[in-house]
Amino acid sequence: MPAKIDIFEALLYAVGDEGLESERVESLLNMTHDEVEQLAADFSSAVFQLRRYGGKWFLELKSEYTPYLASLVDQQSERKLTQASMETLAIIAYNQPVTRSDVESLRGVNSDGPVRTLIERGLVAVKTEESRSQQLYTTDYFLQVFGLTSIEELPEDSDTDTKEEMDLFFKSLTTKGE
Repeated sequence: MPAKIDIFEALLYAVGDEGLESERVESLLNMTHDEVEQLAADFSSAVFQLRRYGGKWFLELKSEYTPYLASLVDQQSERKLTQASMETLAIIAYNQPVTRSDVESLRGVNSDGPVRTLIERGLVAVKTEESRSQQLYTTDYFLQVFGLTSIEELPEDSDTDTKEEMDLFFKSLTTKGE
């Protein structure tokens, strides 16, 4: 029987960009959450790494190999977010769950276009509550794009330096092609 780490790697390879829910990994490997975390920490590969974003695990290429693959990526597919979309994303990320009307109230303008763009890009999702109101929240893909394991890792708005850090953080979307 293959080692659990090899099974873990094979599972993540098989699901690709979709990632695999943490609970599903634990079930398939018959391991606890802490055991899976330790298994991932012990993973050793020259090229790949195991990363968890939110509640999903991914098999990723180590960042030092990214420049060598740049020529394979279609540069036109790297569309940047508009300023309006970045503002909307920041509002959703820091206030989630939030309704569309809350976003519009905070921005002071209609935000249907930016919200639609963020949903299409997979950065934001909609959940309809029992009250039939639609709540907007960030996705695991949002966490992945920003290299976060949870939303709690977002910079806090407590001082001027942090505001500059937040601006740089959200502007990094434009350099990552989202």
